[in-house]
Amino acid sequence: MSANKVFSSSIGLKYPKLRDHPLHSVQAWLKDKYADDGAEGYWRIHDNLYDLSDFIQIHPGGPDWIKLTKGTDITEVFESHHLTSKAETLLPKLFLKKASLPRNSPFTFHERGFYKTLKGRIAKKVEELPANPSKRSKLITDIIFASYVSTFLLAVRFQSFLVGAVAGVFLALLAVAAHNFFHQRDNFRRFYFDFSMMSSKEWRVSHVLSHHMYTNTVNDLEISVVEPFLQYLPGRKNVLFRYGSWVYSPVLYALIFISQYLKTLGMHLYTSERPWVPWSALLPLTVPLLSWMVTGQTLWVCLQIFAWVIVVGSTHFGIVGLNAAHHHPDIFHDGDAVRANHEMDWGVFQMDAVMDRKDITGSHFLVLTNFGDHALHHLFPTVDHGVLAHLYPIFLETCEEFGVDWRLVTQLDLVKGQFAQLAKVVPKSERAKSGS
Repeated sequence: MSANKVFSSSIGLKYPKLRDHPLHSVQAWLKDKYADDGAEGYWRIHDNLYDLSDFIQIHPGGPDWIKLTKGTDITEVFESHHLTSKAETLLPKLFLKKASLPRNSPFTFHERGFYKTLKGRIAKKVEELPANPSKRSKLITDIIFASYVSTFLLAVRFQSFLVGAVAGVFLALLAVAAHNFFHQRDNFRRFYFDFSMMSSKEWRVSHVLSHHMYTNTVNDLEISVVEPFLQYLPGRKNVLFRYGSWVYSPVLYALIFISQYLKTLGMHLYTSERPWVPWSALLPLTVPLLSWMVTGQTLWVCLQIFAWVIVVGSTHFGIVGLNAAHHHPDIFHDGDAVRANHEMDWGVFQMDAVMDRKDITGSHFLVLTNFGDHALHHLFPTVDHGVLAHLYPIFLETCEEFGVDWRLVTQLDLVKGQFAQLAKVVPKSERAKSGS
């Protein structure tokens, strides 16, 4: 039994049966959703069941989103992924029946609540914006990809681990930038993420459907996947995990890429009726293979440089990702008391589970490559990172109107806060109505 189970879930989520399974796989997470969501094998939105089977192949965002979510409650992802009412107008044609069980999720989307009000205002603003910011995001990401490949080839050609470290940093920047694109409708840039040895398809579950929708709760796979070594939820923890994690966490960061890759391969080989390796899993291997073909170095040299690049890239990605926005004693973690007002508005909850970094906000490049503008990104995950900067006036005006705090701190604050959260045992018992 997880030690954190003592205090969770303070927001009313059912504790997932397979949450403490050692593998923490997306398959197990989805299986729990099937069991707990009351979707009866269909797609649930609020208290209605819909049959989206005939919509899979014509879904504008791509078939993956519909296929992955069959048999689950997709209320949060439906609301946050569709800015306009166009998708909502299609639902009556796909309606099947009323759900027989209440929702497992406590989150609300009232028409006059914070999130729906902000969403309506943002939708109008996005329609007015030029396409330049999104095009700039694509250009920056393409340049980072070219830089990664080029520096990798140079590292192999000159057998330079220093240049290899630069290639590793470019790989980490590429993975974060590519994350912008796997949130969106199907496009080739989402597969830049797979060059890191992680799977963009699996992250569409663990990151998009889990972490983004149920941030810092027992249903957040990005919380459970690092347990028991990194325990972010408050609860009973022994001294090793509370303070030893301050020492050994860099080792865990270095293993993120390779461990994710091995787990993905293992699950495909173990769960598939016909064991196979997904084609996207071959992408990270194409770069060392290319270096072997064009540099004249031995395969052993190429593999040594590749291993070094993966370790450096993984470490950089871990440091940035785990210190980006969500872990600090003043940020909500399941077990902490929830707000007394706002009726569990999903948008307000997202604001309680995030802090933004003043060091990052304002730079398109830094926002794109360092999980920047994180509050707005969580509220509107399909909006390109380059567009987010243009949404702040409306965002801040709406926050003030509803008494919702936007917390802006330094990167150092979040780094220190992340380690303080690892040591945190006692959950917060009170939360102010207008902030933490």
